[in-house]
Amino acid sequence: MDKERRFSLVSPEVLSQAAKSFGFDTEALQYIGKSCNVVYKFIKGNKTYYLRFSEKPVEFEIEIQAEVHWVRYLAENGVRVALPIHTLEGELTTVCNDLEKYFIVTVFEEAPGHFFDSDPKLWGPNLFHSWGETMGSMHRLTKTYDPGDLKFNRMNWRPAEINNPHLLNGHYGILLHKLREKEKQLTALPKSPDSYGLIHYDFHPYNFLIEQGEITVFDFDDALYGWFALDIGISATHAVWWGAHSKDRESQNEFAKHFLNEFLEGYIQQNHIGQEWIRRIPMFMEYRNIHSFFWWLNHWDGKEEHLTESQRNAITEAVKLIEREVPFAGCDFEL
Repeated sequence: MDKERRFSLVSPEVLSQAAKSFGFDTEALQYIGKSCNVVYKFIKGNKTYYLRFSEKPVEFEIEIQAEVHWVRYLAENGVRVALPIHTLEGELTTVCNDLEKYFIVTVFEEAPGHFFDSDPKLWGPNLFHSWGETMGSMHRLTKTYDPGDLKFNRMNWRPAEINNPHLLNGHYGILLHKLREKEKQLTALPKSPDSYGLIHYDFHPYNFLIEQGEITVFDFDDALYGWFALDIGISATHAVWWGAHSKDRESQNEFAKHFLNEFLEGYIQQNHIGQEWIRRIPMFMEYRNIHSFFWWLNHWDGKEEHLTESQRNAITEAVKLIEREVPFAGCDFEL
């Protein structure tokens, strides 16, 4: 990427401030991408690091400090994670600004390994087992995790804040109504230390790398307090999206059962989960399927031409299922 484009994402002033805090050379930066955050990487002392800029109000720094504090706790207790590193002053975050723009900045060590789709041999029972075992370790550890200061607690799960007027009518209104139905179901669920705690909330196959059968997790910026079975359901939903070998309904349901049997076998080696929560996993998967539409619809401007063809088709198919009261493919099974 040319320097002009690179600096249009994060200004030279902000990059310079981050460099002073974490001790790197801005000329060594390589732009990686922008989604919720802007990410660069750099090499220092023969090690690769990832630099994350989160454009947020200054007050949000506490939320990100809570995230990286938990990640370091997991690492200290044996979970393989992309480790957040300290600034030269010994902090885990720093705030950089240029005029009215503020960024909370963090740096993480590079995770070792490859994505699941780099080699067809990686995707299978051994990976599903390891994936479940890793999540089980995280959930077991969260039961005794103490952030030390209440201000460093991550938020609790709650219904999505959706105020987009374009989503009130037609197909979009049907999707939103279905989301609210699912959220009511979740809100009524019990919460106890055995079923509810700090979870990753986005533990999908592109948020970990695989090295010699071991996985290293990253991207904890969605972490919150929620049901352990919800975390499992999210992983299972994404596994079906990206890993089922066929798109027909029967094949996806069979894959989901196969995946979860292997995943839960690994999970229960590290953390107990009751049968009542296992039975709820398809409900959590259905919730994730519906909620995923609002990841990109929440800020939609109401113009159909600004949606891709695949997005329009996905909405149409989802509404057909909702109107027929049929669960999404991959969610219609019992464990």
